[in-house]
Amino acid sequence: MRTYDLLIKNGNVIDGRGNPEPFIPWYQADVAISGEKIAKVGNINTSAAKKIIDARGLIVSPGFIDIHSHSDAYLIENPKAESKIRQGVTTEVVGNCGMSAAPVSGDYKPPKSIIPEELEMNWVTMGSYLNELEQNGTSVNVIPLVGHSNIRGAVMGYKSDQVSDRQLNKMKEVLEEAFNSGAWGMSSGLIYPPGSFSDEEELTELCKLVKKYDGVYHTHMRGQGDRVIAATLEALRVAEKSGVPLHILHHKGMGDLNSAKVMFTLSMIENAIVKGMDITLDMYPYSAGQGGLAMFLPPWVHEGGSKELVKRLKDRNLRERIKREMVEPGLVPGFQSYARELGWDNCWDKVMICECSSGKNKDLSGKSVAEAKPNWQDSFEFVFDLLIEEEGDVSVVIPDVINLDDKYLQIVLRHPITMFGSDGYALAPYGLLCKGTPHPRSYGTFPRVLGRYVRQRRLFTWQEAVRKMTSLPAHFLGIRDRGAIEEGMYADIVIFDPKTVIDRATFSNPHQYPEGIEYVIVNGTIVIRGEKHTGLLPGKVLRHNHNK
Repeated sequence: MRTYDLLIKNGNVIDGRGNPEPFIPWYQADVAISGEKIAKVGNINTSAAKKIIDARGLIVSPGFIDIHSHSDAYLIENPKAESKIRQGVTTEVVGNCGMSAAPVSGDYKPPKSIIPEELEMNWVTMGSYLNELEQNGTSVNVIPLVGHSNIRGAVMGYKSDQVSDRQLNKMKEVLEEAFNSGAWGMSSGLIYPPGSFSDEEELTELCKLVKKYDGVYHTHMRGQGDRVIAATLEALRVAEKSGVPLHILHHKGMGDLNSAKVMFTLSMIENAIVKGMDITLDMYPYSAGQGGLAMFLPPWVHEGGSKELVKRLKDRNLRERIKREMVEPGLVPGFQSYARELGWDNCWDKVMICECSSGKNKDLSGKSVAEAKPNWQDSFEFVFDLLIEEEGDVSVVIPDVINLDDKYLQIVLRHPITMFGSDGYALAPYGLLCKGTPHPRSYGTFPRVLGRYVRQRRLFTWQEAVRKMTSLPAHFLGIRDRGAIEEGMYADIVIFDPKTVIDRATFSNPHQYPEGIEYVIVNGTIVIRGEKHTGLLPGKVLRHNHNK
């Protein structure tokens, strides 16, 4: 008789493929694991196992793949990946929104939200960064993307110039190093400098190289508010001309006047898919996002990097110009003005400060800008002064929709090609990663979907929600051995209680683990047992072997 290392007995299996019977959301089966892989699914004798988990009344599903993560350097600071693994995330796709931990060369440095300043950075290239991850170990698997801002910044710094042929070739060399080290694709963040200075031709040429290496293209589009339709068109053109698979990050229409535009953009995307394009989306299950306070400033203020930004904000004449461009439409073509889209006259009541990187203003965390500023000071002047003091690095929560309900969020979430992405970090309620008042999505995204959107609201079936978390991202990325409960697959498995699973993290108290995630298994090793971390680090850096 064959002996198995671990047997999951009596569980209700959702295999990740989207079980075809809507009224039979799961089937009862045992799952046996040998080494790192699933050895058998069926009725298995307990005497054949060294260890047994009794999963009676619990759901056994594939481990969740967070398609949109920013945990890049956080996994080096805390390899246990506490806030992610406790959600059931077994694989993190890092390097999104055009910002990755590597490469770091030239005048460009990733923002402190990607690489905390307290962290000692022992790498330059993508290869050396991934080596560091492997040497440290981690509780989750890691799939790296390379950030377009890193690539452009390595060659151009923070210059807004159009690239020359020579500069474009240098950018391709940087991109190729990342691919040869195992990156799965490139991401762009087209509202963040220096990525925001790029044009469509530059992106298309780089994406042609991504296609050559059998990679994927993730994009934080150039606009999600007034310009969401034009930005979607640009993303579709880049993907069509280059032939690369396209993934649109946190697809939404930001602001009350723009939220309904997703009905049109989804139709555009569907038409492109009908024509043969490979396109997916992601979204987090919250009606507010997180970003940098400096994003509220016009693009030209960012040119030259944070030092030049601070110099401009200290200039009284320029401050008046900046404020005017933030609130008056059309003064800066192509500028997504958050202040205007949120209603500039009272937008600062809605924007909450998460963290000030220097620590000088840590008492402001959790307060809106309106609450944080002195009564005597104009809100815009306070914002400018705060950005000067913090060298441009202040993290804030920004609402996507103010006065409407979340019906358009639900429409995007329910779309068959939409995955769930946290757009968050692997944090912990202790140590360096406990700072500030971060967005609760870093702790709650996946249990929130299961508890609030499946059990409570019935927005999805259980099997459809699990499909969006597992086999859908695996299929898009081209992962053939993860994302499903099947013999021969790697044993990345989540066991959760459908009656109790729920998020507990809130905007006012985000550092709280979810409930109902009973066990998490990564590569056949138990990492979460009874909602407690075992301290084990069985995760792998999954390097892509690109077709040359």
